[in-house]
Amino acid sequence: MLQLKKLYSEPEVFEPITFEEGFNLILGETTEGNVKTNGVGKSMAVEFINYALLKRHNDSRVSLIPEEDLSRDTTVCLDFELNGHSITSRRVINDQECPILIIDGERKSYSRLSDANDHLSTLLFADAVYENPPSFRMMMGPLMRDEGSEFKSIISCFDTNKRIPPDYTPHLFLLHVDPNPYSEAKRLYSEMENVSKARKKMEENITALTCKNVSESKADLNELENQVRRIQGDIDRLENIEGFDTVKDEIIDIENQLEQERSKQGVLKSELSKIKLFRGDNYIDGQEVADLYNQFKEGLGDLIKRELDEVTSFKQKIDDFQRSIMDDRKSSIEQEIKVFEESISSLTKLYREKISLLDQEGLLVSLKQTIAIHEKKIEEFSALSSFIQKHSDYDSEHKAKKRDRESEVYLLESYVNNSQEVIDSFERTILDMHDYIFGNRRSSFEIEVSKRKEVLKFELRTDSDGSHSINREKVFLYDFALLTNPETSKHHPGFLVHDNIFDVDQDTLIKSINYIGENIGLLSGRQYILTINSDKFSSSDLELLNIRLNDYSRAAFTKENRFLKMQYQELSP
Repeated sequence: MLQLKKLYSEPEVFEPITFEEGFNLILGETTEGNVKTNGVGKSMAVEFINYALLKRHNDSRVSLIPEEDLSRDTTVCLDFELNGHSITSRRVINDQECPILIIDGERKSYSRLSDANDHLSTLLFADAVYENPPSFRMMMGPLMRDEGSEFKSIISCFDTNKRIPPDYTPHLFLLHVDPNPYSEAKRLYSEMENVSKARKKMEENITALTCKNVSESKADLNELENQVRRIQGDIDRLENIEGFDTVKDEIIDIENQLEQERSKQGVLKSELSKIKLFRGDNYIDGQEVADLYNQFKEGLGDLIKRELDEVTSFKQKIDDFQRSIMDDRKSSIEQEIKVFEESISSLTKLYREKISLLDQEGLLVSLKQTIAIHEKKIEEFSALSSFIQKHSDYDSEHKAKKRDRESEVYLLESYVNNSQEVIDSFERTILDMHDYIFGNRRSSFEIEVSKRKEVLKFELRTDSDGSHSINREKVFLYDFALLTNPETSKHHPGFLVHDNIFDVDQDTLIKSINYIGENIGLLSGRQYILTINSDKFSSSDLELLNIRLNDYSRAAFTKENRFLKMQYQELSP
């Protein structure tokens, strides 16, 4: 059981708050001349309790108080009892990761917040029969719901802006359902998602390589393997021929020479074909020569006209000169081509002689080309084979994890069925509360187990479901029933805090408070802390209540008497 005794600080930055067993109220009150009750520090008082109970500094509103308003040397202290152990938590804001716990008079310092959390978990669940019960901080989630959760869901307990996934672990534990299969199913789903992403990446690699899907690519892989095997067989047969190693290098060298000779010969043949296009007197047009000649005449100022045969003679001399140049180049090229033909013929003859030593069956046209193709095929085969193998491995791993997850889901379902008596008893408590507050028993609670991503669904239905105020009342019904039900209370720490939960209609508010008052005996040995503004109750409302609020008030704050005795502006998160 967990029960708070006293919240205080060193040095004193707020008035100490002493808590008692049973019902405890932290009130926001009006004063003469100031009727506002919001922002007086009720929620911050709860935040300091949570901070002393090892809430992470960065998740706490305590971290948002400016340093000039709250010294970082302040020590937040909380005296409480936990399963018979007297404990004082001391946490310096400036050293928030290293809390001190004084347990039964023995001082223990921790270098990590998680170590202190583990120690409290051990004390809280010392008698737990389950292998993996929730941690201390995990359990604090539904017991000290964040006001920022807006009480929209019975499962989600944290600020909605933080988008923290719902965690059913503490809820299952309270309902006597071993949470281990649920935790394993969650873990396996996360791993399945990671494997699925890796498998998808392999599919993309295979498609990029073959432009085909995985199934079609497997057929290509088989054909590639066959090609590699056949080419390798040809090469193996060559390598078995005596002198292969000696002749192989000579053959490859000859192939290289042949490539070079044929390349040079090709260039010369291309040039020769262009020269042959120029035949006869087609080099220069007669009229062009006449025009050019006239330009010369005008440029020189020569006014003497010459006869047309002079122009023709001039043109003929140019033609003869250019023809002689072309003929000389043509002869030179033809001679070079002849030399290359003889060289190529000689190399080809030598190549055939060498290759005949290796290939008596015409298996290889080009040794160099064959080796290059073989290397390329091996590279293609290796890449595709690797991608397909990895895809197959990921697929097998995904299926195995899916089977394991389904087994955990089936196990979880059996555990839920085994705890059906506890669940039914819990539902009867909710029905009793619903009948008292709403005047009917049109309510139900059930747990659904499925193979979907979220394997669990807790369904609490009430009369007139759906509205903002009804959702808050559902959370009150659920939490208070867990705290007080004779079955669920066996696993419950006996501690519950509701911060401003009753943003509901007036009739529901009064009946909810009256239900607490009428069943105050159920809180014996337990502790329920509620923050609420007193201005929610008119004088006539107070007459309808079956308890006096002031009898259960442990602290009351006003605009003039705030929790931290000052007005400040919180820092941006």
